[in-house]
Amino acid sequence: MEPSLTSDGDRRQDGPVGRHPEHDAVHDEVRSWYTTSAPEIGLSIVAEGFGFLSSDWSQRKRLVLTVDFPDDVAPALAKAADFHRTIAFEVWVDDRARADRLTAALRASGWAPAHATSVLALVGTVHAAAGPDGLAVEDVGATAELGEWANTKIRGFASDETLPTGEQLESEIAGRQAEWPVCRYQLARLGAEPVAILGHYTGGDQMVFNLATRLPFRHRGIAQSILAHWSEEAVEQAVRSRLINCDDGGLPQALYRRLGFTDEVYWYRRFRVGTDPGRARR
Repeated sequence: MEPSLTSDGDRRQDGPVGRHPEHDAVHDEVRSWYTTSAPEIGLSIVAEGFGFLSSDWSQRKRLVLTVDFPDDVAPALAKAADFHRTIAFEVWVDDRARADRLTAALRASGWAPAHATSVLALVGTVHAAAGPDGLAVEDVGATAELGEWANTKIRGFASDETLPTGEQLESEIAGRQAEWPVCRYQLARLGAEPVAILGHYTGGDQMVFNLATRLPFRHRGIAQSILAHWSEEAVEQAVRSRLINCDDGGLPQALYRRLGFTDEVYWYRRFRVGTDPGRARR
């Protein structure tokens, strides 16, 4: 699972400041998505004393590192490299204080800090303006429709109307098909024109992990409108929490907080092999 999203950057009023009433339980649930195997989507995870080792359908490899002391980092990385049979894996640290303690040791072993991700829970309702007249949101239910969804997503994230290559589309569609058992994909149209997408995990705790609007259609409230549409459907399904993920400290995070996603229930920082990966073998 590789959460990421963009925003159409609209300006909105400030939302309430608050904490989800089941904050701890929601935190545990979200963390379990990255520390528990999910065979239905090809995600395999092995728990070890130093963390959680995972690989997915695309052979992406990861270590969620749980050691508390810098001296334990290098041995943990060596064991992870032996397990994965490569040093080409990501390291995640999902506690801010632990990340601060371990960053220097990770750097010394060849893993450089990359971006951090924040998962925010909605408290109350989405404070979003209505989108333009004629905006319609539809479920994606077939491979051909998923191709249109993927086309719209790639252009939205790239902020570029250049049509994606066949290879880009193939990769995006494969990823979405792999996660279809636990995901729902929606496409927004103005008339016949696809303008925005949303993807979210299903279940009792639902998280939006993809949200993008094509460049020519931004600043019209479209992303916020389809986010509100998803939120209303989730309420009807009596879900426990409505979540969204974003880069920690980015402009989308500030916007989502204004919309009502005020409680951070999970956080992690990625570390990737840096300029001296050979150190990781020592």
